[in-house]
Amino acid sequence: MEEWEEVEILTASDGLDATPSELHATFEISGDHLNEVRDRHTMMLIASGELPEKHMVDIAPERVLNWIVEELNGVRRTDGLSIPLHGADLPSVELSKATVDGHSILKLKVGNNFVRKLPLPAEVDSIKATLNGGVLDLRW
Repeated sequence: MEEWEEVEILTASDGLDATPSELHATFEISGDHLNEVRDRHTMMLIASGELPEKHMVDIAPERVLNWIVEELNGVRRTDGLSIPLHGADLPSVELSKATVDGHSILKLKVGNNFVRKLPLPAEVDSIKATLNGGVLDLRW
């Protein structure tokens, strides 16, 4: 006696019964040219934001520092600031200080992908940094 095993039959779509969102998703996945357009658009957005940011650093470094601290969900104090870096360990956090165009700048680097340059107030001479419980505390 022969045993028969059922074979599943899939329905093939010729595209006419697909929804517009399905067709759009398929086009985005298969469209390699779109990656280049997205990358160039991102580069343009970054480059276009550099000029206003540089101008703000020159005329109001305190405002830029406040924006960066707010972006990082930090807290600004009169004698320093605190930035939550939960998930980052001490070896992956780097701090360096430099003077650029007469302004003191603190560069915060976390891992390989995250870098922020914090303009420091003019009266800052030295910085004491502490990483405690995932929070970077900077005092000057």
